[in-house]
Amino acid sequence: MTRSGLMSSAAAVFMAVSPGVVAAQDDIASDESTESRATTGEIIVTARKREERLVDVPGPITALSPSQITDARLQEPRDLLLQVPGAFLVENNAGTARDISIRGVGTPTLFAEPGVAMYVDEIYSSGFISFPTQFYDLERVEVLRGPQGALYGRNAVGGAVNVISKRPTGEFAGLVRGTLARYDRREIEAMANLPVSDSFGVRFSGLYIDQDKGEYLNTVTNEFIDRQDSISGRVVARFAPAGGFSATLTYEHTDADTPGTALFFRDAGETRRTIRRDTQPRNSYNVDRLAAELAYESETAGTFTLIAGGRDYKLRGVEDTDLSANIIPNLATGDLGQQVTTRFNRVESRNVELRWLSPQWGAVSVLAGITYLDESATGDIATDLVSIRTFLGGGTVPFVLGIANDQSLESWAGFIEADIALADDISLIASARYTDDTKRVNFAFNPTPALAGFGLVPQTANLTRGFNRFTPGVTLSWTPGDANIYAKIQTGFRAGGFNFNVANAANLEYGQETSVNYEIGAKTTLLDGKALIGVSAYLLTQDDVLVPFFDFTAAPGLQGFLDNAGKAKTWGIELEGSVTPIEGVTLGGSLGWMNPEFTSGTFIRGLGTVTPLDGLQLPATREWSFSLNAEVRRPLTDSIDVIANAAYSNRSGGFQDVANAFRIGQIDLLNLSAGLDFGVFDVLAFVQNAGNNRFDIAFGGNRNGTSGVTQAPGATYGVSARVNF
Repeated sequence: MTRSGLMSSAAAVFMAVSPGVVAAQDDIASDESTESRATTGEIIVTARKREERLVDVPGPITALSPSQITDARLQEPRDLLLQVPGAFLVENNAGTARDISIRGVGTPTLFAEPGVAMYVDEIYSSGFISFPTQFYDLERVEVLRGPQGALYGRNAVGGAVNVISKRPTGEFAGLVRGTLARYDRREIEAMANLPVSDSFGVRFSGLYIDQDKGEYLNTVTNEFIDRQDSISGRVVARFAPAGGFSATLTYEHTDADTPGTALFFRDAGETRRTIRRDTQPRNSYNVDRLAAELAYESETAGTFTLIAGGRDYKLRGVEDTDLSANIIPNLATGDLGQQVTTRFNRVESRNVELRWLSPQWGAVSVLAGITYLDESATGDIATDLVSIRTFLGGGTVPFVLGIANDQSLESWAGFIEADIALADDISLIASARYTDDTKRVNFAFNPTPALAGFGLVPQTANLTRGFNRFTPGVTLSWTPGDANIYAKIQTGFRAGGFNFNVANAANLEYGQETSVNYEIGAKTTLLDGKALIGVSAYLLTQDDVLVPFFDFTAAPGLQGFLDNAGKAKTWGIELEGSVTPIEGVTLGGSLGWMNPEFTSGTFIRGLGTVTPLDGLQLPATREWSFSLNAEVRRPLTDSIDVIANAAYSNRSGGFQDVANAFRIGQIDLLNLSAGLDFGVFDVLAFVQNAGNNRFDIAFGGNRNGTSGVTQAPGATYGVSARVNF
């Protein structure tokens, strides 16, 4: 779906109801937000597709406010997710995917179906490629932990993430924020809120980032691999006349030039400042995102909501496939010399959901809906064996490995949730969802004829597969006083599909992965609503777990693929809480422990060695997670406030691979900021990663039997100034 197609589709929905149209209000949003209510314990979330207090939701949810995200500099998804127990960001070494892992469930490889569902303004944004980018001008971020198979459906095995943009408010407002930081980094963020009338408002926001330097220096090109620049803009329009109608339209566009593979081989003597690549790895992408919401609320008929939108994601990249500056091949050792890979990926998706929330019928309320998802993905990859072409083909005969892998998905689902009051303080919540997927792949592996002598022959495949799943759940909730004590069983599934970067058609398919989560928990407000604390314990079981395999008969770089193998279980405990001891001071923290391990199955490692999975820890998981944060905004004088923020997070334990041969290093991340707010403007000084802990964030490649690594940036300091109007 093109950008014009996205705009016209949503504009048609928006205009169709503009004469009198959604929401639960009769005018555009008031200035009261989650941020202002957080200090009183009245944190409002929409995790169950309705507005309710966080403490009233019978399940583990972390809600992050805009002040936490902005003042503590948590705009990077990596930093933000480290504040959530049992969660972190998994990044691939090529810089082309960033996937969320919750409770040991993530995305095993690039372009696979994710294990955590991500929604941006209620539009499904995971799919073939999940790439959460910088966060700005948000109302909040909600992280739901554990399978969400009923209300969120496909791929919500580990949990789901809701990103909610700020909507127009009833007052004229605006801001411009400028930031200067280490690595010659410059940021400009701007926002303008325009209340055109009592019932119509528009909000414009944008973010520009330009970073010329970094930590990974390619000494061949004398350029920093991790330099980057991006520009993103968003417009949100809301129309809410009297009568229970409202309509909200959100459009966002992003252009970015970002790093490619920034691996360095420390075991081979390479450092971040002595990387040698004859090709500068880069990725450029642009994303168009659209979301339209129409709603009608009636005291007698309930609330009807229509959500429609989608995204158009395009990625172009170039990689130094051999990860060196060597141009002389040595076929005796398998060294092919210089290799350059170019890629083009595109994902187009359309998502529609129609749901109805009933009024309270005595002891019963019902939420029911249907969803439709149509998604297509293009994957074109070409690896030019430059040195082989030069030395064996005289520079004129092409030696190119080409892959065309085009996939599509059509998914229908229906869901229902019934909330039944068994007594004044006891509720039974029964939910169910049925999902039906149809997937298609058009695959072609096209090595040029000159490569036939290397045993590489063309292959094609055109396949259609169907997947369907029923995912029920049940929750029992007891709410004595301000507490919510719950026990729940919820099922989930990761959809089956086709691998992307493979050279052998026999390695294309993998099946769906299923899960069941058993959980007990409790949450309560204390100190007259000034404190909120929650604890949960769970057992997550998984069948047909997706595991990386290797086909050593395939072309180099195209040997990995996913397949279902074995079962797993994860025991875990999570604790989180926050308290506002005095006005303007909020303290919070979380602690998580889990034991994610395989209970059966085998996989192939090395040159065809079959290895039992039983007892091995799930890869890319963390045994311990811990975070602390403090947020201070107190008056210094009648016109000046002091601002201070601290966010600390720790992750430990875990392995990067299925065989548990390579441990993941510990993460210790401390972000600090402090400044003054003069009302019309404020100034904030900050340091990110104050402890200069360069923890590992991605792995890959192979040089003389060693693996390369990408690390998080070291201590990054800067200053930010904001002007309000």
